[in-house]
Amino acid sequence: MSDRTVLVTGASRGIGRGIALAFAGEGDTVVLSARTASGLEETAAAAWERGASAVAAVSADLSDPDDCEKLIGRATEAVGSSPLVVVHCAGITENAAVDQMSLDGWNRAFQVNVTSALQIAGKAIPAMKEAGWGRFIAIGSLYSRMGVSHTAAYTSSKHALLGLIRVLSAELVGKGVTANAILPGFVDTEMVRSEAAAAAEARDLTVDEVIKKFLRIQPLGRMVTTEEVGALAVYLASDAGAPITGQGINIDGGAMQP
Repeated sequence: MSDRTVLVTGASRGIGRGIALAFAGEGDTVVLSARTASGLEETAAAAWERGASAVAAVSADLSDPDDCEKLIGRATEAVGSSPLVVVHCAGITENAAVDQMSLDGWNRAFQVNVTSALQIAGKAIPAMKEAGWGRFIAIGSLYSRMGVSHTAAYTSSKHALLGLIRVLSAELVGKGVTANAILPGFVDTEMVRSEAAAAAEARDLTVDEVIKKFLRIQPLGRMVTTEEVGALAVYLASDAGAPITGQGINIDGGAMQP
């Protein structure tokens, strides 16, 4: 059991939910954040069942810079202690070819996927430095290291997120604080299945046929589970993970071997 406070953004579903429940299973105090409080209710109930020491839900829209600036303070107020583990899972896709990409869509992707991480880290780091211990983990993507057509904003923002993690690591190394990115391939989430459904409709295929096409680049032959991503996040946040910092760690079934 642990007495750490862990903040997880994007915790209402998918990878964020899986990570939040993994930390709950460690006995941590877990603060869940997403755009709407109602979307966090199921995750909160499951976190209690998994054994969390305490659970709180804090709604925040990370497309709003003001919400980002206030999130760490609100999380601290909700449970009475500063989060020494922050897992930034929230992210959006803005898919379009470069010559069709709107500036609004580009800016929105960068605000949610990168700038919010900068803002949240900036507010979380002082408490971590004071404690002499902390973990900042960001959820990137396979696209943090490769370019795919019609994903200009998403791919560029995920590249930028990995760069930010490397800078954070360089600034915090030696202070007991690590910064790492987890780079998933295709994970079995509502978002991936929604993208598969949209692609299936556009190409007159079934969802399963589209997912099989997705998995052609994932030698494991199946999608990664949210529980597997959660287990990796827990390891990075453990004392055993202390030497690992500044890394983008693939969890993609062998899709990429950098």
